[in-house]
Amino acid sequence: MTPFTTSHPRLVAALAVLTTAALVLAPFFVREANLRLMIEIFTVFTFAQSWNFLAGYVGLMSFGQQLFIGLGAYFVFFVSNTLGLSPFLLLPFSFVFCAGFAALAAPFVFRLRDAYFAISIWVIAEVVRLFISQRDWLGSVSGLPLVATRGMDRSFVATTNFYFAAALVLISVFGLYALSMSRLGLALSAVRDNEGTAAAVGINVWWTRFFGFVLGCGIAGMAGATYYMSVFHVEPGGAFDPNWMVVMMFIVIIGGVGTIEGPIIGTAIYFLLRGWLAGTGNLYLMLLGAAAVVVMLVAPKGIWGVVRTRFGIDLFGTRRRSPVAQKFHQGVR
Repeated sequence: MTPFTTSHPRLVAALAVLTTAALVLAPFFVREANLRLMIEIFTVFTFAQSWNFLAGYVGLMSFGQQLFIGLGAYFVFFVSNTLGLSPFLLLPFSFVFCAGFAALAAPFVFRLRDAYFAISIWVIAEVVRLFISQRDWLGSVSGLPLVATRGMDRSFVATTNFYFAAALVLISVFGLYALSMSRLGLALSAVRDNEGTAAAVGINVWWTRFFGFVLGCGIAGMAGATYYMSVFHVEPGGAFDPNWMVVMMFIVIIGGVGTIEGPIIGTAIYFLLRGWLAGTGNLYLMLLGAAAVVVMLVAPKGIWGVVRTRFGIDLFGTRRRSPVAQKFHQGVR
């Protein structure tokens, strides 16, 4: 079955309202320990969605998104500890900080293409990690604690952190859907598919890609800050760990690149496999890689690609049915 109608704005809007209500009420019914697990799931999903946005919607393949995870976390920890400010007030500014860093790096890394671009972000991440590891005022290799939360009620911290993580989920799903349905989203898709054609119809390729890059990196940075706030400590070896890229790529490849639903499925599978393989040590990363390879061979478009093709379900799809196709479809029925 081929999906003809791929956009359901009213259904998506209703789903957004129900999801928001469920997330708002969740802390009243979920234990604190489970809230912390949900924060981890939500932030890891946001990591994956930020990479999926760059690779599947902007057409930029990056192997260094851990750069912005670490930068976002260190920004909140360092500024909060230095100025004595609440880390929750700083969380939105972690987006600004990481987006600003991406904006400054863009003119340099955009000179590179394909694999060279992907590796350049990873190289920058390693440089930043080494820089932080050698600075005592940034905690060196031991990292930084989050001092401001020591005097706060742990339940309050967990609940507030949960709401920030939930907001990231809403942005990563419904915000991405709204963006992809907009004129800017169409421009991003056009640039991703064919730069020459996009430029020929009047789209500014560089600035469109620049916007997508800055937005995706900013979201990853804010998610990184939220994740490490939930564990009250950040250190360079963990925050800038390349294994974050392994997790992101696994989630997106398993679920389906360039779709909103794919990372949702991929995140669920990742946490299920992590739970089952928790006792295998580093072997579980190899098993994740093997699973990703199998999915790429059997279902190149990911699990959601198979579901969409077989059952014609594409709730968050942005493709449109042309008038000719619509008349043809009605005639066939």
